[in-house]
Amino acid sequence: MKYKLLLFLLTMSISFKLIGQECDCLKNIKLLQQKVEENQASYQHQVIEQKRIDDYTIHKSKINNQAVKILTKKDCISLVSLYLSFFRDEHSFFFYSDNYNPPSNNIIKSKRKNGDDKISFEGLWYFQDGSFSIKVIPTKSTFGKWVAVIDKDKSKSWKKGQLKIEFINKPDGSFDCVYWSKNLIPKSYKVSLTDSTLIIGRNLIFHRKTQVVQNKTSNKNDLQFKQLSEQTNYLKLPSFDLSFKSEIDSLIAKNRIEITSKKNLIIDIRNNGGGGFGAFQSILPYVLDSNLTETPYYGSVWVSNDNYDYYDRTKYEYTESKQDSINEEQFVEYLKSYLNQFTPIEKKIDTVQLEENPPLNIAIIFNKYTASSAEGFILQASTSKKVKTYGENSKGAVMYGDWMPLHLPELNITVAITTKKMIFKNKEDFESIGISPDIDLTIRNENEWIELILKQMER
Repeated sequence: MKYKLLLFLLTMSISFKLIGQECDCLKNIKLLQQKVEENQASYQHQVIEQKRIDDYTIHKSKINNQAVKILTKKDCISLVSLYLSFFRDEHSFFFYSDNYNPPSNNIIKSKRKNGDDKISFEGLWYFQDGSFSIKVIPTKSTFGKWVAVIDKDKSKSWKKGQLKIEFINKPDGSFDCVYWSKNLIPKSYKVSLTDSTLIIGRNLIFHRKTQVVQNKTSNKNDLQFKQLSEQTNYLKLPSFDLSFKSEIDSLIAKNRIEITSKKNLIIDIRNNGGGGFGAFQSILPYVLDSNLTETPYYGSVWVSNDNYDYYDRTKYEYTESKQDSINEEQFVEYLKSYLNQFTPIEKKIDTVQLEENPPLNIAIIFNKYTASSAEGFILQASTSKKVKTYGENSKGAVMYGDWMPLHLPELNITVAITTKKMIFKNKEDFESIGISPDIDLTIRNENEWIELILKQMER
């Protein structure tokens, strides 16, 4: 009789848990871990090659222990972001599946138990651009004892009290966090504190007092060429997406005479999130100062079975000619020779047919949202002595590239599994740090940058 009672209570306990369980978080996390360990270039580079197996195993164990306790889809998606945060890989991200609208974040109220600690950054904080404010409060959350909730939001996208940030107290007394963006994608960041600022990651800054807000930039994200003065032209390249390549090529060809008629050219790649290296080839003849150029970085593909199959399936995705198709077929055949290893690095000197009368001075402007292959453009262009760079550190999303989608349908998300690592000629490490400009303009209003550069080029 006692045995039957215990069995009944155990069954009821499991049933009640399942009633509130929206997903099997541990199953999803383990599938993600398996695919990352088999296929992700940054895992092979940072864990296997850099001999960090022990660190990774500890991180993985903590994630799995949390996954067992998680019942909701939203908390499990947060755990995905925490798991991926081990890898310093800006191309390792996830997004919601098509036609899925994630539910709004819950409204959270302050709950302090007797004896609970108080942290110095509790209270009201204002976001850097003045668009919203948050309040850090004590409460019990999935990942810690403190959260930040919305106080006011001018855009009306958030309601007062909705969860915005979950803080995670680390053993050394510092904090990490899970930050929920406007599109309800969570991302894990480190937290930095001073008496008057709360800094989430590198770019999300909150202040104790409201700030005098300046418009950061009024430049539009459209492809543009125009004359700024008798000596200087301006070229805006908002994207290097390969689907955009033909428009870039056409604009350059159409304005060839204008470009070569002036001694100065300003190339603006602020907010350019990258795309493909092929998209900027038509501008290189105006920028480089030698027709023999060694790429300052080399790509090396991790050729797992899944990655090979993906490259094979998608080889014709961006081909525009028969020769493009032949090249892709040859590349896939080349990959087959290196299954379960990285492809070797082969030094390559490219020949570029330079323009006869190119501009004598090139200024390249970039900001913290300039990323990926746009950063590759900065590195290649900077090999030319004609080039000087301006702005602020770029995003730092250039160490890894190419990604294969991993669908987690129970969570309604797709995770990007990076398949390629980049090796830099001078052994630089830009990931999550960014490329520093020759002339740092961060103390100036971004709307003033072009005028400042123009004056410097023409003085």
